[in-house]
Amino acid sequence: MKGRRPWREGKRARLALLVGCLLFATSLQAAPPPSYAKLGDEVVAFVRTRFYDAERGEAWATRHQDYGDAATSAEDFERRTTEALAELKASHTAYLPRGSEGHAALSAIFQRYLKLARVEAPSIGADIQRTPEGFFLRHVFVGGPAAKGGLLRGDRLLSVEGRPFVSLAALAPRVGKPTRFTVERTRGGEPLVLTVTPRRVNPKTEWLENQQASSRVVERDGRRVAYQQLYSCAGPEHQEKLEEGLQGDFAQADALVIDFRDGWGGCNPQFLNLFDRAVPVFTGIRRDGSRNTWTPTWRKPVVLLVNGNSRSGKELVAHAMKRHGLATLVGERTAGAVLAGTPLRLSNGDLLYLAVEDIEVDGARLEGRGVPVDVEVVDTLPFAAGKDAQLDKALEVAAKAAAAP
Repeated sequence: MKGRRPWREGKRARLALLVGCLLFATSLQAAPPPSYAKLGDEVVAFVRTRFYDAERGEAWATRHQDYGDAATSAEDFERRTTEALAELKASHTAYLPRGSEGHAALSAIFQRYLKLARVEAPSIGADIQRTPEGFFLRHVFVGGPAAKGGLLRGDRLLSVEGRPFVSLAALAPRVGKPTRFTVERTRGGEPLVLTVTPRRVNPKTEWLENQQASSRVVERDGRRVAYQQLYSCAGPEHQEKLEEGLQGDFAQADALVIDFRDGWGGCNPQFLNLFDRAVPVFTGIRRDGSRNTWTPTWRKPVVLLVNGNSRSGKELVAHAMKRHGLATLVGERTAGAVLAGTPLRLSNGDLLYLAVEDIEVDGARLEGRGVPVDVEVVDTLPFAAGKDAQLDKALEVAAKAAAAP
């Protein structure tokens, strides 16, 4: 019996090895790698059937019908898709993988359309621009974590907890935790270490909070100038919040500056109704002879602050208000990105943002052209130390317009 034991033990070892191989093979079958060929086919099918220019969409789909087959990773598929979509030369056309800032923002804007119960993403309450020099804070939202932590417009983000800053999405593990941000405020200056606590928030909720918190009336050259930032204009809530200001805290101001720079478009043409001078002025006359004059629309000077990232519905409003003499445009020519886009969900949850309709405004096509400004001011973002030359000029132009007869 003792002489057979090594044989039995060897048999058990061989059986264990065989079972292990079978279990390993089964696990591979249960969790197959992502099919980038399938995702590529979905993108091609959407472009072929939904892109606003049917002829160009068909030609593109024919050239790229198997482009996903060669992808080796999610990053590689994203790169290949982005490069391929760029050939369409169309705004409102992009590939937005899950976890990206664009995916979260677009999901918040189209939350009902996409039938999403909840949309949240990591945030520090700031808009960040990536440049060849690095990542710079472009807009620090009033009252947000970045503002509370002392970050300023123009700061270059160097690192987070000692690791290079790569994206807001990468802050997910730090949500709710005081986090050390190392920034460079002056070119070549000593880096600053500031503590910011990232949060998870619905992007649209954050934009509306900032719109409300940014509202203020400032004294400039003896005039009271109202200011409000509309980082996004997508949805009636943004227009309603501006209207509340016009009828409330802004009512006694002499002029108005609306900040349309960066962010997202989405302004409805009805936005123009807030400034319709054809609406009559109403005057109530009491029995004692006192008079109370009231108008439901804003009739005082308006300055729209725009730049090369003001896009979509913001451009439609800027074009119409300039054409009809309702506003002075200050800043830089707008993006020229006014096609109508819609988010299309892929089978893995990623989004294809695709231009599905061309747009003209009073017969003019703004795609690829943008809207020129009346007063040009070049942005100087890097190392601005909180200063904003474009906003300063907009306030100055508004004050002068209010002082004019």
